[in-house]
Amino acid sequence: MIDPIQPLSTMTADDLSPEEQLRYARQMVLPEVGAEGQRKLRRASVLVIGAGGLGAPALLYLAAAGVGRLGIIDPDRVELSNLQRQVLYDATDCGGVKVEQARQHLLALNPNLRIDVYPEAFTLANAAGLIAAYDLVIEGSDRFATKYLVNDACVLAGNKPCIGASIRSFAGMLAVYAAPGGPCYRCLFPEMPDPATVPSCAQAGVLGTVPGLFGVLQAHEALKLILGVGEPLVGALLTVDLLTMRLQKLRLPRDPHCVICGDTPAIVALAETGWACAAQVADATDEASAEDAAISADGLPWLSVAASRRRPSLRWLDIRTRAEFDAGHVPGAEHAPLDQLDRFAERAASTTGEFLLYCQGGARTVRAYALLGQRLPGRLWLLRGGYDAWLRDRLATTAPNDGR
Repeated sequence: MIDPIQPLSTMTADDLSPEEQLRYARQMVLPEVGAEGQRKLRRASVLVIGAGGLGAPALLYLAAAGVGRLGIIDPDRVELSNLQRQVLYDATDCGGVKVEQARQHLLALNPNLRIDVYPEAFTLANAAGLIAAYDLVIEGSDRFATKYLVNDACVLAGNKPCIGASIRSFAGMLAVYAAPGGPCYRCLFPEMPDPATVPSCAQAGVLGTVPGLFGVLQAHEALKLILGVGEPLVGALLTVDLLTMRLQKLRLPRDPHCVICGDTPAIVALAETGWACAAQVADATDEASAEDAAISADGLPWLSVAASRRRPSLRWLDIRTRAEFDAGHVPGAEHAPLDQLDRFAERAASTTGEFLLYCQGGARTVRAYALLGQRLPGRLWLLRGGYDAWLRDRLATTAPNDGR
């Protein structure tokens, strides 16, 4: 459990230094900001949950604007596949702890900040302490369970504003939840959806500019709230379709019957929110959870990429979507999308041999095994880490020799 830290908003601000006046001159000239607004930014503290596609650009602009204290929580390490959209990092960061690399880059941009990092997941154990330690929250996670936990912690902390965004492919939405008098995330989505019905970014794909835009918008809403200017998205939902450039601002009223922020709330203490369909936890399609899915299914016949090379007779089966398969696949692999496995099972039943199933990160193969295991007993293997692991192995084995 993390002990609450006294927010900077209670501290006394000194006059702005000459360096600060030069650094922030272009925004301080705005009547809505000025010297007093810059002092507000310096006294403010923002917790950013998730330092990925949304959190990375949000952090860059919060740091550049001079928000005095930033908290960053994320359990992951930087991967090559992050760099297409997580613009806070570079190739030399790969393999490093994400929050530590983020802190280094942000302090290089603005050394006058306090940056607290938490290389862990946002969980029931640390939620209340973290939320209490900051003035407002930016939620940029990719897991529904985290979104609900963040929302509930913000509401139960006395309506601490949470700026949440969700993206998919070329579109996304943004709102300020849990602010005093405004709706919370549960007012919009009362129950957590079945994760198997919502494709992850790894499956559906995303152009890097999409999370970039929404992360910047999250930072912009945070600055408006800190400065007390404009019309923050409290009681409103902004949706943007970047393929057609259609923007809609929809009214989002508070639900008086909401289970946590309504007139007679049923949730009065922080607790984990379970999946809508608990039996499908192992089927979660979020590729970021692939490792967890593999661990939770240790009884299944997993093979590493190295072990698969020792079984040349295996027939590789790609269960991803057509778009994923066309973007790149293991040479010689057969394509049988997850939603068409019944057809594949009928064909395979009349043949012999064993199959090695793979998806992008490994999680969907657990669901595929559940569908095929009884129909093709003893003939199925699952590739641990999926196509991503195969690509990393190929990259390692084809890397040029530096002579050492």
